[in-house]
Amino acid sequence: MLSRPTTEQILLDLRNELLTTVDAAVESPPVKIAIQMMENVLRNCAERAAHEIAWMREEGDAMVAFAREVAQALPGNSSIDAALTTYESGRSDSLHLDDVSATYSLAGHCFSAALEHAVAQNHTALHLKARAILDLRLDHENRIKGEWAFVGRA
Repeated sequence: MLSRPTTEQILLDLRNELLTTVDAAVESPPVKIAIQMMENVLRNCAERAAHEIAWMREEGDAMVAFAREVAQALPGNSSIDAALTTYESGRSDSLHLDDVSATYSLAGHCFSAALEHAVAQNHTALHLKARAILDLRLDHENRIKGEWAFVGRA
């Protein structure tokens, strides 16, 4: 019985079983490479499962805050206004993955419209704020990839 029956823990247990039981019983080099590739995917999925909803909420909140800041600093952009209106009417506070993902997508549209406008207006400070949000996303993506390796390649 699992003491922490999270998706992360199930995937890590599966990964461990693959490495300790299956890999130990396999001698074929191509199959060993396939096992290592599966291990990489399981490790990445476990990391994502543990944090995905929180990351989307964190990034989404930052993207919408940025869009609101751009709309206030550089008013009158219909694309930003429309994206923010769509976000407000379509967003959900639900923690179900599909709902969080849909809200994240709406936040992304806000961010995209705002970044495009800030860059077009040559607003350096806002452009740098946008870069910080993109850096946050990249940090999360790097955590998912972990120590990704090309298995079986020199």
